[in-house]
Amino acid sequence: MAEENKLIKGVFSKKDEIAPAYINVSNPKYIEIDDLYYSGFLIVNYNREYNDILLRRIIDTNINMNLSIFYEKQDTYKAIRDLTYNIANIGVEIKDEKNKQDTDIAAFTYNDAKYIRKEIQINNEDIYYLYMYLNVFAKDIKELEYLKNKIEGLLQSIGLQPKSANFRQEQTFLACLPFMQNSRDIASAAKRNVLTSGLIGTYPFISSSGFDEQGIFIGTNIYDNSLVFIDRYNTEKYKNANMCVFGTSGARKVIFYKITNNEK
Repeated sequence: MAEENKLIKGVFSKKDEIAPAYINVSNPKYIEIDDLYYSGFLIVNYNREYNDILLRRIIDTNINMNLSIFYEKQDTYKAIRDLTYNIANIGVEIKDEKNKQDTDIAAFTYNDAKYIRKEIQINNEDIYYLYMYLNVFAKDIKELEYLKNKIEGLLQSIGLQPKSANFRQEQTFLACLPFMQNSRDIASAAKRNVLTSGLIGTYPFISSSGFDEQGIFIGTNIYDNSLVFIDRYNTEKYKNANMCVFGTSGARKVIFYKITNNEK
């Protein structure tokens, strides 16, 4: 009888509550889900050297996006064996010197391979495959294109080379969801080697907002909308309690000053 009642009333699960009502994947440049447009990027190359947190400028922006990073640890013995084999082959090509341009490129590859092998053998570093994907979303196509151009410029300015995930938007969208789904269709294009020391630069949890535990509320960060609390009387952190307030006429600068100084 209970089963008959279920069939009459219909079965509604938690999955139905979170499932989108509408999905359109017909366009190779974006996906449309419940009146939102999504477009993805694969990060296909990185700067050879980078001494700062790689994603700092991206995370501090107010752009609507989802970011996903995958790390795949490699077998150390196999990596050393492959590197040694490649070093020997490239060394022969360099000695040949038939084409100067090819020799210069081979020299970079040769030095990189020797450096990676040294770091693994001497400094006990591990080697990983790094995969990085980014998905931008907006309420209309015009805004989506604007955000895509903005994020692409930011990525290039910090030494990351993005590639639009055309015809692979669905795979990139799923890779940016908390399902741990790294599809082969996009993994082959985004895969790059990275050592343990290089993983530090991809740490994604960053905030440049001011937050003092005993501070008072100053306002919100214009980049990520996080709250800003400043304790300007903390002599261990600040030299003095002086502060300067800028704003247009009528922006309530005086009221703000009185509140921060507990004046009536």
